[in-house]
Amino acid sequence: MYNFVVVKTYALPPVDKKEALRYAGCKQADNEVFELLSVCAREVEQIVSPRVCFARFSTEALLQAFPKSKLLALRLKDCQQAVVFAATIGLETDRRILQNESQSIAKALLFQALGAERIESLCNAFCKEIENGLPRFSPGFGDFPLQAQKWIFQTLGVTKNIGVTLNESLLMTPTKSVTAIVPIKG
Repeated sequence: MYNFVVVKTYALPPVDKKEALRYAGCKQADNEVFELLSVCAREVEQIVSPRVCFARFSTEALLQAFPKSKLLALRLKDCQQAVVFAATIGLETDRRILQNESQSIAKALLFQALGAERIESLCNAFCKEIENGLPRFSPGFGDFPLQAQKWIFQTLGVTKNIGVTLNESLLMTPTKSVTAIVPIKG
């Protein structure tokens, strides 16, 4: 059905501040905002703990696991296998967001945006390593059910391997975590 689960840690590239501002909904940043962003970005770069766990699966195994998803079938068309993965930047960013919500809503917003930029950066770095990988897609996209996260968590041992938990509402902790499938062309 699948190969063994691999766990990797990453050193991420520097924060893309323009992307973080986009996540914050900030179309223009004055010097004060940009300076606060720079301070928060330095802090985030020191606290993130980027980890990924993944395994390769045959498309047949994935289609058997999720037979009702037309999107999955379409995305896996002409592919023999796919990589299923879970990624996180760790819990500390969530803690900083919570700490700042009562002290500085601006800092809380920037930590939220920086966390989004960091998890996307991690997913992009991971996907870039997959030879012939097509664009990733996650549970909850189209008709690919959000409940697929339960299968991903169980199959990859996500909680044990990278410390991410899934609650009954299918929300992940740490919040800056992603599960996804990357079809492999050819």
